[in-house]
Amino acid sequence: MDLVGSFLVQKVYWVAHRDLLVLAGAPGEKLPQAGQAIDLPRELKGPGWVPIADAQTIEFADGPRPCVVLDYRVVEGAPLMEFSDLEDKALSIR
Repeated sequence: MDLVGSFLVQKVYWVAHRDLLVLAGAPGEKLPQAGQAIDLPRELKGPGWVPIADAQTIEFADGPRPCVVLDYRVVEGAPLMEFSDLEDKALSIR
């Protein structure tokens, strides 16, 4: 699969009661879509390419932000990854 864009992560949220990881930020050109994959880099102790469960604009206190939603289970195999290490990084989308 070829790269189709990137997503600049500004903040990461773990929604524990729904087992979701939400990456809030800004898409490179267009909002990623469910079914695509995002790279949580192994250099940051991430699992590598993981599927995107959903992508949507979510309303925050300071206004709407594009978000990539991941099922938490996709990061369970990377227990040493710190979510905050993803912040301020442009992650590849394919």
